[in-house]
Amino acid sequence: MATNKEVSRNSNFYMSSVTFLVEDSLFRVPREPFQQESEVFRDMFSLPQGDSLVVEGSSDEKPIRLDGTNKDDFEQLLKVLLYRMYGSQPNLPHSIEQWTSVLKLSTLWSFEKLRQASMDALIKCGIGAVDRIILSQQYHIKSWLLPALNELARRPEPITLEEAKRMGIEIALKLASVRERVTGYCSYCNRYGNNSNNVGVTVGSCRDSRMQNCDFSAQIRSTFPTFDL
Repeated sequence: MATNKEVSRNSNFYMSSVTFLVEDSLFRVPREPFQQESEVFRDMFSLPQGDSLVVEGSSDEKPIRLDGTNKDDFEQLLKVLLYRMYGSQPNLPHSIEQWTSVLKLSTLWSFEKLRQASMDALIKCGIGAVDRIILSQQYHIKSWLLPALNELARRPEPITLEEAKRMGIEIALKLASVRERVTGYCSYCNRYGNNSNNVGVTVGSCRDSRMQNCDFSAQIRSTFPTFDL
C-alpha cells in the first residue's frame, strides 16, 4: 500500500474546481480553463490569500463574487469554454444574442481565443451591419467597423429611424452624409469622373443601382476622422 510520501497528483487528471457567485446562482466549475485561457483569472488566482484558512472560491460558503455579471451571460460563456476544454458540453450558443454574451464576457476577462471564436460565430450567424457597428464600438472590433459602414453606405435602402437610434444619432447622420454627398465615384474605375459608364451617379434619395458595387472607404474615413479605421 502506498504511503503519503509516494502519493502524487496526476498531471492530466487531477483537476481543481472553483465556485463563483453570479447574481443569485452558484457555479462550481473546473478551474483550469479559467486559469489557462484568461489573463484576468490567471492573475486573480495568483494573488496571495492572506491569513484566511478558507480560500476564496473553494466552497459555496466563500465563492468568488462576479458582481455586475449577468448569470445568463455567464452560462453562455461556460458552455463554450468547457466545450473548448473538454468537448462534451451540450447546447452550445446558437443565436446572435447568446454569442454576443460570450463576446461580452470574453472581452471583459481577456479570453482571447474565446473572443475570436465568438466573433467568428457571430459572422456565421449572419449578424447585420448595424449590429456589427454597435458591437465593434462596444468591444473594440476594428475589423468589423469599416466594412459595416461601407455596407450601409452602398445599400439602396436609407438608414431607418430605428437603426439610427441603435447606432447613435451622430454615427447615423455622418453615414447619411456619406450616402448623400458622394458623386461620380466607382470602385470599377477607382477614380472620379472621366468614365462615361460611371459618371453622374449621385447618392441621394433615389439610389442608382451601381452604387452597390462602389467602395466608399475613403469618404467614410474622412467623415469619421476620430474612428480607428
